[in-house]
Amino acid sequence: MTWIVAVGGLVLIALLGALQAVAVVRPRDQWTIDNVYGGQPSDTDPAAYFAFNRGFAIADVFVWVPLQVAGSVGMLAGERWGFLLALMASVPFCYTAIQFFVWDRDLGFRKPTAAYWIVVWGMWPAFGVLEAVYCLVRLTA
Repeated sequence: MTWIVAVGGLVLIALLGALQAVAVVRPRDQWTIDNVYGGQPSDTDPAAYFAFNRGFAIADVFVWVPLQVAGSVGMLAGERWGFLLALMASVPFCYTAIQFFVWDRDLGFRKPTAAYWIVVWGMWPAFGVLEAVYCLVRLTA
């Protein structure tokens, strides 16, 4: 189970980290808007649109990605600190999903299709809960 959670975390965070790294380097590029942020700046206040999305990109690349990578590596090494770091890294999987759900719902950026609920929204908090529960169990055992 440790391998599933640790490698799953690495795969998800690598995907997110790669996309958000593009957003850090090219925050106003049309590709970034279409493939990373979603929606269009003209759908809302453009300054708020870019600030919200760029803020998440910077936080993800410089805080969340290193935390998840270190946690997964520590878990695979069987180190207690790895499970603690992965437990900490599980939190953003859930809270960012909620923020983006409200953002998408209120601004109509993404339509709630089956793909939206499974890929865009569902897998992130589901993995976060799985990782949190597993790490908490391992830390308290």
